[in-house]
Amino acid sequence: MHYFVRNSRIVDDDIGKAVGSSIIFDLYTYTMSDFFKKFKSVFVQEEEGGEGQGNNPQTTSQHPAEMTSPPVARKAPETAVTAGAGAVSDKFVEILLGALEKNNQEGFDYLEFRQALKNLSKMPMDEPTRFHSAYAMAQTMGITPAKLTDSAQFYLNVLTTEQAKFNEAHAQQRSRLIGNREEEVKNLEAMIQQKAEQIKQLTQQIEEHRKQSEQIRREVADSTVKIENTKADFEATFQSISGQIREDIGKIQQHLK
Repeated sequence: MHYFVRNSRIVDDDIGKAVGSSIIFDLYTYTMSDFFKKFKSVFVQEEEGGEGQGNNPQTTSQHPAEMTSPPVARKAPETAVTAGAGAVSDKFVEILLGALEKNNQEGFDYLEFRQALKNLSKMPMDEPTRFHSAYAMAQTMGITPAKLTDSAQFYLNVLTTEQAKFNEAHAQQRSRLIGNREEEVKNLEAMIQQKAEQIKQLTQQIEEHRKQSEQIRREVADSTVKIENTKADFEATFQSISGQIREDIGKIQQHLK
Protein backbone atom coordinates (compact mmCIF):
# COMPACT_ATOMS: atom_id res chain seq x y z
CA MET A 1 0.00 0.00 0.00
CA HIS A 2 1.40 3.48 -0.93
CA TYR A 3 0.92 6.80 0.78
CA PHE A 4 1.40 10.35 -0.62
CA VAL A 5 3.61 12.44 1.63
CA ARG A 6 3.26 16.23 1.36
CA ASN A 7 4.87 18.85 3.62
CA SER A 8 6.58 16.15 5.64
CA ARG A 9 8.54 17.38 8.58
CA ILE A 10 11.18 14.65 8.19
CA VAL A 11 12.73 14.72 4.73
CA ASP A 12 15.98 13.77 3.06
CA ASP A 13 18.57 16.21 1.77
CA ASP A 14 17.20 16.28 -1.76
CA ILE A 15 13.54 16.70 -0.66
CA GLY A 16 13.49 19.82 1.53
CA LYS A 17 15.20 22.96 0.26
CA ALA A 18 15.36 26.35 2.01
CA VAL A 19 13.93 29.18 -0.09
CA GLY A 20 13.68 32.58 1.63
CA SER A 21 11.79 32.12 4.89
CA SER A 22 10.04 28.89 3.98
CA ILE A 23 10.75 25.31 2.93
CA ILE A 24 9.34 24.06 -0.33
CA PHE A 25 8.64 20.35 -0.33
CA ASP A 26 8.20 18.49 -3.60
CA LEU A 27 5.46 15.86 -3.85
CA TYR A 28 6.83 12.34 -3.56
CA THR A 29 5.28 8.92 -3.40
CA TYR A 30 6.71 6.62 -0.76
CA THR A 31 5.85 3.31 0.70
CA MET A 32 5.15 3.57 4.41
CA SER A 33 8.33 1.58 5.13
CA ASP A 34 10.42 4.08 3.11
CA PHE A 35 8.94 7.04 4.93
CA PHE A 36 9.36 5.39 8.32
CA LYS A 37 13.02 4.63 7.57
CA LYS A 38 13.64 8.31 6.82
CA PHE A 39 11.87 9.36 10.01
CA LYS A 40 13.66 6.68 12.01
CA SER A 41 17.06 7.70 10.68
CA VAL A 42 16.77 11.03 12.50
CA PHE A 43 17.02 9.29 15.87
CA VAL A 44 18.35 5.75 15.27
CA GLN A 45 21.74 5.00 13.76
CA GLU A 46 21.34 1.95 11.53
CA GLU A 47 24.09 -0.65 11.54
CA GLU A 48 25.72 -1.74 8.31
CA GLY A 49 23.55 -4.34 6.66
CA GLY A 50 20.34 -2.47 7.61
CA GLU A 51 19.63 -4.30 10.85
CA GLY A 52 18.65 -2.23 13.85
CA GLN A 53 20.27 -2.52 17.21
CA GLY A 54 17.10 -4.02 18.60
CA ASN A 55 17.72 -7.19 16.62
CA ASN A 56 20.80 -8.13 18.62
CA PRO A 57 20.14 -11.33 20.56
CA GLN A 58 20.08 -11.11 24.31
CA THR A 59 22.47 -13.44 26.06
CA THR A 60 21.02 -13.10 29.54
CA SER A 61 17.89 -14.81 30.77
CA GLN A 62 15.28 -12.16 31.59
CA HIS A 63 12.25 -13.82 32.94
CA PRO A 64 13.04 -17.15 34.88
CA ALA A 65 9.43 -18.02 35.46
CA GLU A 66 9.50 -21.71 36.20
CA MET A 67 9.65 -22.70 39.89
CA THR A 68 11.37 -25.84 41.10
CA SER A 69 9.96 -27.99 43.91
CA PRO A 70 11.81 -27.36 47.18
CA PRO A 71 13.04 -30.21 49.39
CA VAL A 72 10.54 -31.44 51.94
CA ALA A 73 10.53 -29.41 55.17
CA ARG A 74 12.68 -26.69 53.56
CA LYS A 75 11.56 -23.27 52.46
CA ALA A 76 11.60 -22.89 48.69
CA PRO A 77 14.54 -20.75 47.59
CA GLU A 78 13.48 -17.39 46.20
CA THR A 79 14.10 -17.06 42.48
CA ALA A 80 16.33 -14.09 41.67
CA VAL A 81 14.67 -11.98 38.98
CA THR A 82 17.14 -9.80 37.12
CA ALA A 83 15.93 -7.79 34.13
CA GLY A 84 18.27 -7.29 31.21
CA ALA A 85 19.95 -3.95 30.59
CA GLY A 86 17.59 -3.37 27.68
CA ALA A 87 18.31 -2.61 24.04
CA VAL A 88 16.83 -0.37 21.40
CA SER A 89 13.89 -2.29 19.95
CA ASP A 90 12.59 -1.74 16.42
CA LYS A 91 9.08 -2.36 17.73
CA PHE A 92 9.27 0.44 20.29
CA VAL A 93 11.17 2.71 17.91
CA GLU A 94 8.23 2.40 15.53
CA ILE A 95 5.71 3.15 18.29
CA LEU A 96 7.56 6.16 19.71
CA LEU A 97 8.52 7.68 16.38
CA GLY A 98 5.00 7.03 15.15
CA ALA A 99 3.72 9.14 18.04
CA LEU A 100 6.18 11.91 17.16
CA GLU A 101 5.18 11.84 13.51
CA LYS A 102 1.49 11.88 14.44
CA ASN A 103 2.04 14.96 16.59
CA ASN A 104 4.44 16.61 14.18
CA GLN A 105 4.10 20.39 14.30
CA GLU A 106 3.71 22.50 11.20
CA GLY A 107 6.66 24.48 9.94
CA PHE A 108 10.32 24.25 10.82
CA ASP A 109 10.83 22.97 14.33
CA TYR A 110 13.11 20.78 16.40
CA LEU A 111 12.68 17.73 14.15
CA GLU A 112 13.83 19.64 11.07
CA PHE A 113 16.68 21.09 13.08
CA ARG A 114 17.75 17.60 14.11
CA GLN A 115 17.52 16.45 10.49
CA ALA A 116 19.75 19.36 9.50
CA LEU A 117 22.27 18.34 12.18
CA LYS A 118 22.22 14.80 10.88
CA ASN A 119 22.82 15.94 7.32
CA LEU A 120 25.68 18.18 8.45
CA SER A 121 27.24 15.28 10.36
CA LYS A 122 28.40 14.00 6.99
CA MET A 123 30.51 17.13 6.61
CA PRO A 124 34.00 17.48 8.14
CA MET A 125 33.10 19.92 10.92
CA ASP A 126 33.04 19.85 14.70
CA GLU A 127 29.87 19.84 16.81
CA PRO A 128 29.67 23.59 17.58
CA THR A 129 30.10 24.39 13.88
CA ARG A 130 27.34 21.94 12.96
CA PHE A 131 24.94 23.48 15.46
CA HIS A 132 25.70 27.02 14.32
CA SER A 133 25.35 26.02 10.65
CA ALA A 134 21.99 24.33 11.24
CA TYR A 135 20.80 27.26 13.32
CA ALA A 136 21.86 29.76 10.65
CA MET A 137 19.43 28.08 8.24
CA ALA A 138 16.74 27.90 10.94
CA GLN A 139 17.05 31.65 11.65
CA THR A 140 15.90 32.43 8.11
CA MET A 141 12.57 30.86 9.10
CA GLY A 142 12.17 32.81 12.30
CA ILE A 143 13.54 30.12 14.60
CA THR A 144 15.17 31.09 17.89
CA PRO A 145 16.95 28.91 20.49
CA ALA A 146 13.92 29.32 22.76
CA LYS A 147 11.58 28.08 20.00
CA LEU A 148 13.83 25.10 19.35
CA THR A 149 13.90 24.28 23.06
CA ASP A 150 10.11 24.62 23.35
CA SER A 151 9.63 22.43 20.28
CA ALA A 152 12.00 19.77 21.65
CA GLN A 153 10.17 19.88 25.01
CA PHE A 154 6.86 19.41 23.16
CA TYR A 155 8.15 16.19 21.61
CA LEU A 156 9.54 15.09 24.97
CA ASN A 157 6.03 15.52 26.38
CA VAL A 158 4.67 13.39 23.53
CA LEU A 159 7.16 10.66 24.42
CA THR A 160 6.35 11.02 28.13
CA THR A 161 2.67 10.44 27.30
CA GLU A 162 3.61 7.28 25.42
CA GLN A 163 5.72 6.21 28.40
CA ALA A 164 2.73 6.65 30.72
CA LYS A 165 0.58 4.54 28.38
CA PHE A 166 3.25 1.84 28.27
CA ASN A 167 3.69 1.85 32.05
CA GLU A 168 -0.06 1.43 32.52
CA ALA A 169 -0.16 -1.46 30.04
CA HIS A 170 2.94 -2.95 31.67
CA ALA A 171 1.34 -2.79 35.12
CA GLN A 172 -1.81 -4.50 33.84
CA GLN A 173 0.22 -7.17 32.08
CA ARG A 174 2.37 -7.74 35.14
CA SER A 175 -0.71 -8.03 37.34
CA ARG A 176 -2.32 -10.49 34.92
CA LEU A 177 0.71 -12.68 34.23
CA ILE A 178 2.77 -12.32 37.41
CA GLY A 179 0.56 -11.05 40.23
CA ASN A 180 -1.74 -14.08 40.25
CA ARG A 181 1.23 -16.43 39.91
CA GLU A 182 2.95 -14.82 42.89
CA GLU A 183 -0.21 -15.37 44.95
CA GLU A 184 -0.24 -18.97 43.76
CA VAL A 185 3.37 -19.34 44.90
CA LYS A 186 2.45 -17.96 48.34
CA ASN A 187 -0.41 -20.45 48.64
CA LEU A 188 1.86 -23.32 47.60
CA GLU A 189 4.50 -22.19 50.10
CA ALA A 190 1.85 -22.21 52.84
CA MET A 191 0.76 -25.71 51.83
CA ILE A 192 4.38 -26.88 51.78
CA GLN A 193 4.95 -25.47 55.26
CA GLN A 194 1.74 -27.09 56.53
CA LYS A 195 2.64 -30.45 55.07
CA ALA A 196 6.19 -30.11 56.37
CA GLU A 197 4.77 -29.67 59.89
CA GLN A 198 2.58 -32.71 59.34
CA ILE A 199 5.59 -34.69 58.15
CA LYS A 200 7.51 -33.54 61.22
CA GLN A 201 4.72 -34.69 63.51
CA LEU A 202 4.37 -37.99 61.65
CA THR A 203 8.13 -38.50 61.81
CA GLN A 204 8.06 -37.98 65.57
CA GLN A 205 5.17 -40.41 65.90
CA ILE A 206 6.96 -42.96 63.73
CA GLU A 207 10.06 -42.65 65.91
CA GLU A 208 7.97 -43.13 69.05
CA HIS A 209 6.24 -46.16 67.53
CA ARG A 210 9.61 -47.56 66.49
CA LYS A 211 10.92 -47.27 70.05
CA GLN A 212 7.75 -48.85 71.42
CA SER A 213 8.06 -51.67 68.89
CA GLU A 214 11.68 -52.35 69.89
CA GLN A 215 10.73 -52.30 73.57
CA ILE A 216 7.89 -54.78 72.99
CA ARG A 217 10.20 -57.02 70.94
CA ARG A 218 12.67 -57.11 73.83
CA GLU A 219 9.89 -57.85 76.31
CA VAL A 220 8.51 -60.58 74.05
CA ALA A 221 11.97 -62.10 73.73
CA ASP A 222 12.52 -62.01 77.49
CA SER A 223 9.07 -63.47 78.16
CA THR A 224 9.64 -66.20 75.58
CA VAL A 225 12.90 -67.21 77.22
CA LYS A 226 11.27 -67.30 80.64
CA ILE A 227 8.27 -69.29 79.43
CA GLU A 228 10.37 -71.78 77.52
CA ASN A 229 12.75 -72.18 80.47
CA THR A 230 9.77 -72.79 82.71
CA LYS A 231 8.46 -75.38 80.28
CA ALA A 232 11.84 -77.05 80.13
CA ASP A 233 12.04 -77.14 83.93
CA PHE A 234 8.57 -78.63 84.06
CA GLU A 235 9.42 -81.29 81.50
CA ALA A 236 12.60 -82.18 83.34
CA THR A 237 10.78 -82.45 86.65
CA PHE A 238 7.96 -84.38 85.03
CA GLN A 239 10.33 -86.82 83.44
CA SER A 240 12.20 -87.24 86.68
CA ILE A 241 9.14 -88.04 88.79
CA SER A 242 7.21 -89.97 86.17
CA GLY A 243 10.33 -91.92 85.36
CA GLN A 244 10.69 -93.01 88.94
CA ILE A 245 7.06 -94.12 89.02
CA ARG A 246 7.44 -96.05 85.78
CA GLU A 247 10.56 -97.62 87.16
CA ASP A 248 8.74 -98.65 90.33
CA ILE A 249 5.85 -100.10 88.27
CA GLY A 250 8.31 -102.16 86.34
CA LYS A 251 9.98 -103.45 89.46
CA ILE A 252 6.61 -104.28 91.09
CA GLN A 253 5.62 -106.29 88.09
CA GLN A 254 8.97 -107.96 88.11
CA HIS A 255 9.30 -108.82 91.73
CA LEU A 256 5.73 -109.26 92.98
CA LYS A 257 4.16 -111.88 90.74
